[in-house]
Amino acid sequence: MRYWEIDFARGLAVILMLAFHIFFDAYYFGKIELSGPFWYYFPRFIGGMFIFISGYTTSVAYGKAKARVLRKVFRLAAIAAGITAATYVFAPEEVVIFGILHFFSLATFVSIAFIGKPRASLFAGIASFLTGIYLQQLRISTPLLVWLGIMPKNFATLDYYPFLPWFGVFLLGMFAGHYHRPAGDVRFAGRDAVTFLGRHSLKVYLVQHPVIVLILQLAYGDVLQQLFRQSGF
Repeated sequence: MRYWEIDFARGLAVILMLAFHIFFDAYYFGKIELSGPFWYYFPRFIGGMFIFISGYTTSVAYGKAKARVLRKVFRLAAIAAGITAATYVFAPEEVVIFGILHFFSLATFVSIAFIGKPRASLFAGIASFLTGIYLQQLRISTPLLVWLGIMPKNFATLDYYPFLPWFGVFLLGMFAGHYHRPAGDVRFAGRDAVTFLGRHSLKVYLVQHPVIVLILQLAYGDVLQQLFRQSGF
């Protein structure tokens, strides 16, 4: 069963994501400048929204239906592998090794152990978040622990959401979702449009960059040439 209020919250995150990626893609192709703490924290706030809502949804929607959770894990892992392959071709110097979909595939799998356990979700969530904040300060010589949150020196990637601290946010979402109460059929302007975006957030995520790149190509005329030049085509 779907709850419009959860899809609406996710839809708001989708709108913010689209707004940010329009600016980011323009920056990536050298059309605008982005600087200052806002542009560092804004995308992480958006990612945190998606992660918290995903944890919330896991508690609300899946219950003890572990088979459904596993199907979701396999689907996300397959898409994440495709993103790694695509960025390897088109942005070889900033390959996405462990982006947000890689995170979701692992976090959703591990979350099976926390379904129906709000106290465990709360305490493990706080511990995971604090541990991850500490790990982000470390630098090592190998990329083998990138997935966990320990980066090698001079690490560069287009998208990075390590397991820690972000699994802490996911677990806190699960804790909150355990106490979800349906909002009822509240109607207001724009509700259905935003809810639609939230219901199809993964599809929007997958098509957004090609669409934005085409828009930028129409606006500036040289974006596709830059993209193919970077990939060696």
